[in-house]
Amino acid sequence: MAKGTTLKPRPEKPEVLEKTHDIFSVFAKRRSIRRYKPYDIPDEDLEQILDAARLAPSANNTQPWRFIIVKDEKVKTLLAQPRPQTFIEHANAIIVVLGDPSVWGPRGGMTWTTRDPIIATENLVLAATALGYGSCWIAMFQSRRRDYLLEVKRTLKIPDEVQLICLVAIGVPDEQPEPRSRRALEEIVYSETYGTPWKSNPEP
Repeated sequence: MAKGTTLKPRPEKPEVLEKTHDIFSVFAKRRSIRRYKPYDIPDEDLEQILDAARLAPSANNTQPWRFIIVKDEKVKTLLAQPRPQTFIEHANAIIVVLGDPSVWGPRGGMTWTTRDPIIATENLVLAATALGYGSCWIAMFQSRRRDYLLEVKRTLKIPDEVQLICLVAIGVPDEQPEPRSRRALEEIVYSETYGTPWKSNPEP
C-alpha cells in the first residue's frame, strides 16, 4: 500500500451480488447509481471490469485509454468536488479514465484520444453491471475549473499531455432506481435516409 494511503477496513461481504451473464439483460439492468453500501471491491472483480474496458475497439487499434483506480478516502473526496457530484466520494472505488495522445506519435489523433476512452468506459460500466455492481460515469468532470483539474493531475501524478476524460464511480448499490424512459426506435432509427421511418418486419 502506498505511503499515506488511508483505506477503511473492508466491511463484511454483502449478500451475494446478483450477476448477469446475458448481455442484453445487462443493457436493460444498468442504472446510474448514486448511493453505495460500504465495501472494498476485490481486486479480481476490478480486474474483470477493467479487462472488459481494455477489450474495447479503438481507431487504428491505438488503445489510448489509461485508468487509475482510486480507493483512498482523501483522494475520493478531492475527485468529488465541486458539487453536484459529491456522492461519488461514497463509492467503493472511482475509476479515473484518461486518454494518452502519445499512442499516435507525430500523427496527432487528439480527437480519437478523447473519444476512444469513452467506448472503453461503456464496456467498463456494463461489466460492472454484469458483476452486480452499480456505477455512474461523470462527464461533467471535464468542465471543472482549470486550477482544480491541475490539482487532480498533481495528486494523481498524471503527465501534462494526458487528458482527463471522465470519472466512473463503482460500488455495491444501496438503491434500486426505476428504469428511466427511452425514446422508441421509431423516433431515432431511419431507413436509408434521414427522416424516413424505419419499421421492423419480424418474421411470421
